Amino acid sequence: MVKFGLLLGGIALSSALLVGCGSDTDSKANDEKSNKTETVAKTDTKEKKVSFKNDTLTINDAVIKLTGSEFADPNTEYGEDKPTLILTYDYTNTSKEAMEPSTVFIACFGATQETETTIEDLDIAMSPQDPKYAKMNEIGNTKVKPGATVSTVISYEIKDKNTPITLTASQGVMGDKLGTKTYQFK
Repeated sequence: MVKFGLLLGGIALSSALLVGCGSDTDSKANDEKSNKTETVAKTDTKEKKVSFKNDTLTINDAVIKLTGSEFADPNTEYGEDKPTLILTYDYTNTSKEAMEPSTVFIACFGATQETETTIEDLDIAMSPQDPKYAKMNEIGNTKVKPGATVSTVISYEIKDKNTPITLTASQGVMGDKLGTKTYQFK
């Protein structure tokens, strides 16, 4: 049993000496490794600044430039019973996927009118039927390729001709409010 204890003690002492000898070399190697500086190349991941300035909404996936507005009386031939605010705009797809201008517009803009006690959300109206908007109507719900720009149109039903309409731009459906534009019947 004593021989076994001496054998175990010798093995433990040999192991300690081996570890001790190797630790100087290993610790120097570890120190050298830990003192090295690693340089990693940065990738350019700048996101565009989102904004609504000078009638232009800039978001990460698109640029929408409001180009015109017009008020129209209800077109009873098409069953309309409310006047509309017609907005024309240029849409540029800056995303990597084909996108529909009207979908992006609706996600980023909302129109309201205030009464004495409420703020009323305006509904999207039927596309304007005036022939001058025919081509713009066609493109509104068509997928636009990345990098392309098109001109299109959208309409809102107006609740009251005597109350201004506020168009509010945001970064998207749940995004931050970026600005407003007001329209008034003349």
